[in-house]
Amino acid sequence: MVGNRSAVIIGSGAAGTACARALASEGWRVVVAERDRVGGTCLWRGCMPKKALYSAARAMRDVRRAEQFGIHTGAISLDWQETLAWKWHSQETYAGDQEGAFAARGIAVAKGDARFLSPDTVMVGDESYKPEAIVIATGSVPIVPDLPGAHLGDTSEQALHYTEVPDSLLVVGGGYVAVEFATIYALLGADVSVIIRGDRVLRGFDEEISRLALRSLGTTCGRVLTNASVTELAGEPGDLQVTLSQGDGATETLRTQRVLFATGRVPDLMGLECQVAGVDTDARGRLVLSEARTTNPRVWAVGDAAGGLMLTPVASYEGRAVAAAINAGETPSLDYSAVPSVVFGVPQLAQAGLNEDTAGARGIEVDVHRQSFEYLGAAIIEDEREGFAKLLFDKANGTLVGGTVVGPTASDLIWAISLGIQARATREHVRAALGIHPAFSESLNWAGW
Repeated sequence: MVGNRSAVIIGSGAAGTACARALASEGWRVVVAERDRVGGTCLWRGCMPKKALYSAARAMRDVRRAEQFGIHTGAISLDWQETLAWKWHSQETYAGDQEGAFAARGIAVAKGDARFLSPDTVMVGDESYKPEAIVIATGSVPIVPDLPGAHLGDTSEQALHYTEVPDSLLVVGGGYVAVEFATIYALLGADVSVIIRGDRVLRGFDEEISRLALRSLGTTCGRVLTNASVTELAGEPGDLQVTLSQGDGATETLRTQRVLFATGRVPDLMGLECQVAGVDTDARGRLVLSEARTTNPRVWAVGDAAGGLMLTPVASYEGRAVAAAINAGETPSLDYSAVPSVVFGVPQLAQAGLNEDTAGARGIEVDVHRQSFEYLGAAIIEDEREGFAKLLFDKANGTLVGGTVVGPTASDLIWAISLGIQARATREHVRAALGIHPAFSESLNWAGW
């Protein structure tokens, strides 16, 4: 590939796909390089399979609670192989024909590992390309702690493919991946313990969400240990001995079938040989970027590879925005002020925009309006009363700048808050937009009063 109006996108996940499609629609000749199955992390190793398992876990919870609604189900059993089959069915159905969708848009797919040969040339498999633009969209990989026996533990990708639900599982971490997997496997019947380095889960989320999530884990899981860390693993998967160090200096050894490290993710730059292209990385091995552009003006980065907010909608957004910038020869305009994020736990936990901590850190005074689910009709009917909606309005101009929802439909309701932030809605707008009764959306309307 030689000449203008050509691009190579390295990676076919949400970010790479969005970027490739947007450039192709503007007449660019696009090649997508992919070393694995087309579709990326979210589709094959992340969001989709994890949400399918979460749905199975929620169904198990609902069956256990059915008697309070007068439904008597008898003995409850789990056929794990059927659950895994449903997971794969969900993924394959959503995926459709990924390569065919590219071909229909005139986008070529090059299979193989990609690496830079020079500042303007990239090799994919046995073929080299010299495009006008190169976009790194390689996603991210789980972090495995550097400690003795760490290879005996699992990452989130492996936890999606357990051949059976473990009798016991130790989850290490306090982020959303840890909370979600701990919830999933606890509801499916595993004896789950959670080890958290600090005293708080879900850092970066609303503090009230953090407290509720920790309390929920304590109810759902067998044990939650804060201010502790794993220092060593021994044995073999199925019979692991785990040494823990606690905040007071005490040590403890416990036995578990599986250990899941949910300690974060890092951009996947393995094998790219960025230094050959003049693409700088920092001391942590992350790309040095200025508005999604690397230190090589021909090379850009989007999605998890860029090391920012590692969320699928953000990846797609960045892919489209960078494609527009490449096409126009301009700097992309990236706005993250209304990004929604969700933790699929029980209950679901969601926020968008600012919370009270981040607003304070930016010197923004906010009016906070909170509506508990205690007397919400839908919550009473479904017996999901431990939830709330909270809206934050900028005192200076009255506009909505953030919000939080905790409850069984939080992942849906948070979109309305994100939209309100983008539209610069005021408290009066929220009051006027009536909610459905009895439904959880009603809580947003009530929170405006």
